[in-house]
Amino acid sequence: MKESKHEDWQWDKGPIGRLVKTGYVTLRREVEELLRPLGLTHTQWSLLSVIRHFPGISPSQLEPILMIERPSVTSLLNGLESKELIIRKNHPQDGRYKLIYLTETGLKLAEETQHFTTVVEERVKDGMTADEFESLKALLVKMVDLFAKE
Repeated sequence: MKESKHEDWQWDKGPIGRLVKTGYVTLRREVEELLRPLGLTHTQWSLLSVIRHFPGISPSQLEPILMIERPSVTSLLNGLESKELIIRKNHPQDGRYKLIYLTETGLKLAEETQHFTTVVEERVKDGMTADEFESLKALLVKMVDLFAKE
């Protein structure tokens, strides 16, 4: 049996969902290459960024932002807590709820790696005209908005 290769699969001929996923996975892999030496996954890195922007966010608020389920959020938080990158604090009005903050180490790491998205995005921009890049972004936003209104 012949071994299949990426070049053999006509990924560009498929439905729009496959194209969007292929594009996303391609970008994600590029970011993961930058994260690998730091021992972070893409999702952990994304979580650090969200907490950096929303200190004191709750786990339930993270679910829709990261587009993952509660057990995955809990697992991510446990992993980042064990690396001493985040800390959970009791909610001031209700001790049953925890609020998530970055530790000093977590904040430093989030700040030092925030440019990784730009690094990868610049590679995309290098392969397109400015108009193509802006059109791509606008069309993706439009596509998401179509389904968000349902």
